[in-house]
Amino acid sequence: MTKTPLAALALALLLAGCGSAAGTSGGTNDDPGTPKSGGTLILGENGQEPPCLDPHGNASSDGPVTTVPVSDSLVWFDADGTIQPWLAESWEVSDDGLTYTFKLRKGVKFHDGAAWNAEALKINFEHMRDPATKSPLAASYIAPYKDAKVLDEYTLQVRLRSPYRPFLDILAQGYLGMISPKQIKEAPESICTHPIGSGPFIFEKWTKGQSITYRRNPDYNWGPKSAKHTGPAYLDRLEIRFLAEDGTRYNALASGEVHAIDFTPPQNVEDVKANPDLGFLTAIRPGHPMSFWLNTSRPPFDDVRVRRALLAAVDREAIIKGISFGQYQVAQGFVTTSTPGYAQGLSGSIKHDEALANKLLDEAGWTRRDKDGIRLKDGKRLTAYFPIAANFPAQRMQIAVQTQAAARKIGLDIQIQTPPEQELTDRSIKGDYDLSSGLWATNTADVLWIQYSSENITTPERRGQNVARVKDAELDELLEKARAAEDPAELYNKAQARLLELVPAIPFYDDPRPVAYQKKVRDLAFTPAYPSPYFYDTWLDG
Repeated sequence: MTKTPLAALALALLLAGCGSAAGTSGGTNDDPGTPKSGGTLILGENGQEPPCLDPHGNASSDGPVTTVPVSDSLVWFDADGTIQPWLAESWEVSDDGLTYTFKLRKGVKFHDGAAWNAEALKINFEHMRDPATKSPLAASYIAPYKDAKVLDEYTLQVRLRSPYRPFLDILAQGYLGMISPKQIKEAPESICTHPIGSGPFIFEKWTKGQSITYRRNPDYNWGPKSAKHTGPAYLDRLEIRFLAEDGTRYNALASGEVHAIDFTPPQNVEDVKANPDLGFLTAIRPGHPMSFWLNTSRPPFDDVRVRRALLAAVDREAIIKGISFGQYQVAQGFVTTSTPGYAQGLSGSIKHDEALANKLLDEAGWTRRDKDGIRLKDGKRLTAYFPIAANFPAQRMQIAVQTQAAARKIGLDIQIQTPPEQELTDRSIKGDYDLSSGLWATNTADVLWIQYSSENITTPERRGQNVARVKDAELDELLEKARAAEDPAELYNKAQARLLELVPAIPFYDDPRPVAYQKKVRDLAFTPAYPSPYFYDTWLDG
């Protein structure tokens, strides 16, 4: 299955600084040298440590970088936008788009000796959608999955409830990497803390709050087609250290304590680029931009005029330029510009207009103000609650504080709260909040269905990702049709236009993945399906 030309172009632009799918040279030397085996690479990661290392059980931005070394994917999403074989050798799709028949690669073994075959793939699909997995992401991605039938040892027939054009695209992501069927059946509770996959590295140890270590899989010989080599990885060992403070992470790179850092602090990017001993790799992550979602299911944001007022009140350009030192790209809508299906014609639709914001609140009936300048209606203050985690990223906190200040100028009181973690989780599930924060990186505009379909509002049976709790029949119809369409571009354009009318969120910036590294790190790359560091081809030159 290949992407449309538009999608391929978008991915090519996305990865213009990233090179081939399986590995861009970490160094920029004219002579790339001969790869050498050995050594331990240390990556300084940010503080968003995943709570679970089961690829099917987490949605953390740091999820794939911690699980892709261990777990391979069924297919590989290449830099040109095509789907290539990996653990699946080939596949056929029925004319109605409801049946996928996968022929699987032979000779693949999981780290515990379990065989990779059709039964293993079926068990992985069932694990993704099992409520006990508590999947915040994989279950949403494969929601159309109905069942699977083993045709022979290496052939699995998968049936979908409805046509789902992005099915192969999402199967390339690290969040849907394959886990040992033996571990899933015999010790599923252990996957979060000690995942067993078939990847180029074997999980070794997780010291929570500090680091994760891996060792090379000596038997590995089934890397993706686009890889630069075959056989085991070059690195003996891999260590991911969690360095939450931006300054600490950058200083660790500058001092040589670590070989590379993920999420390079924006204030240090120009210093990295100017340093001849350091290299830089970046990509805008496709999917949904970093946003503050507005809970449309309860006051005050159940009134679209209040949502539009807040969006107009916030000077996103000034905020993002300031907090990113000019490094971040302000979001133009509800998918990032690097996403296949991004609606080009809608750029510039969101404007800062404080006068309009005040007019909209007047029209909504919030015409009086109290002594503090907060608007009143029917004796109630115009108040919105924004509960956040204790480890809320510093940059997002700056955005929150500046949004709070802009809201106060038009008479809206945003109260930022930091409840205990369990309370925060409970409130999220119950919808007991007015604002929430996040982004969603994925290689398809189907992210709009994940974030805004009414099917994805959390229920007691299933945790969905529609945290804005939007229910809009017109939007639902557009997104459902787009999922099945051979060329969904026009439908996604209409959906994005509809979202600009509904204002379920304030989109702030297209999230970059900036990685800085010492020049002796060679062939460091991103996985194109979800830009995060990938170490199979990586080696150390000295």
